[in-house]
Amino acid sequence: MNPVLAAVAVALLVAFAAIGVVSGEEDDEAEQVAAPSGVSLEQVTERVGDIAGDVERVRELEFDRLPRVTLVDPEEAGRASVEELDRHVPRNRQRVAERLLAKLGLVPPGTRLRDVIGAALTEEVAGYYLPRTGTLALVRGGALEGFVAEVALAHELSHALEDQRFGIDSPGVSGLLRDRPSADAALVEGSATVAMVEYVILTQAGGRDLPEAVRSRVLEQMEGIALPASSGLPRYVRESLLFPYAAGAGFVDRLEQRGGWPAVNRAFGDDAPVSTEQIMHPRKYAAGERPVRVRLGPYRSELPRGARVVARGDLGEFDTAQFLFDANGRRRSEEAAEGWGGSTFRLWRLPGGGEVLVMGWAWDTDRDAAQFEAAVRRSVGRLGGAGAVDGGTEGVAVVLAQEAPLARRVARRIALR
Repeated sequence: MNPVLAAVAVALLVAFAAIGVVSGEEDDEAEQVAAPSGVSLEQVTERVGDIAGDVERVRELEFDRLPRVTLVDPEEAGRASVEELDRHVPRNRQRVAERLLAKLGLVPPGTRLRDVIGAALTEEVAGYYLPRTGTLALVRGGALEGFVAEVALAHELSHALEDQRFGIDSPGVSGLLRDRPSADAALVEGSATVAMVEYVILTQAGGRDLPEAVRSRVLEQMEGIALPASSGLPRYVRESLLFPYAAGAGFVDRLEQRGGWPAVNRAFGDDAPVSTEQIMHPRKYAAGERPVRVRLGPYRSELPRGARVVARGDLGEFDTAQFLFDANGRRRSEEAAEGWGGSTFRLWRLPGGGEVLVMGWAWDTDRDAAQFEAAVRRSVGRLGGAGAVDGGTEGVAVVLAQEAPLARRVARRIALR
């Protein structure tokens, strides 16, 4: 392997641990770069200023001002991450999302999102940027010195720079079965990740140009980055946390190669990606392929009187593939999710208890619909509860309920023929 590429790959892996993307595999390395307790705020701020200059060169933008830097304890970082989650996803919606994810088999029953996401966003984290306060918070005892620290700080400074130029939301917050916010997060994290890669190449290569193949191979290394199962996080949570970085970097890389950073800048404005499908398949973004509106058939009369909707949203291509994963494996689930055209769901609470989850998908072609229908039948069968799948001229309907006859009746009404 090219020595520069090798250095970049290693530095990125450790840096991702420092910003909380991977954990549990780099403890020895993290100890080698941990900052002594005597590092002062003035020293850190000065170092941030130096790194910011290179970030400006890479990102081809300039800071209006450097972000305010503060040092926090790990406990403060943990509280801040949970507060950001609560601000984006109120606790009542978290509870509904927990039940919904469990019903889909994506997390074990009883999973508490505040616990798992809060832990994932704080363990081994060296720092984070908060857009609403314009603050770069660095964790005492984290990786505040050495080259790995520079790389992690370059990532966070990229967020700060783009926040000043375009306005961004808190990066890394999951869309939680909402497709557009997941695409937004992928753009934000993908842009900062590509900028981080170019920062590493700039500093490792002494500013000289590298062959495009080297840069491409560096970004390909990201496909192998993963949160280990030993982290204790459910697989869906692990992959949801990684998706904005890995898929987002691929999307931004495609934009930059074709139109430079100005093309990326436009994606932060009127040309923003609108679905995880566009993130995963940049050609669909370039073609302007947008999700279609999925209209469910008139099924309300099949539900008991007094039933009420407690959640609604959509399952984008990423979440659709995740739903299919356990019963179909990665390759088949991803293939079955391709050709996604749009989706919608409603979670109904029935009087006296019980819930009915009603889902509908539109597909690009009849072949895509048939491939998905075969895969989702396996997934519904694996869940072990009462479920029904029906395909019609308008797409594919899936209903999960406590009683099989109710699920079948609703599914038939949804899948218009």
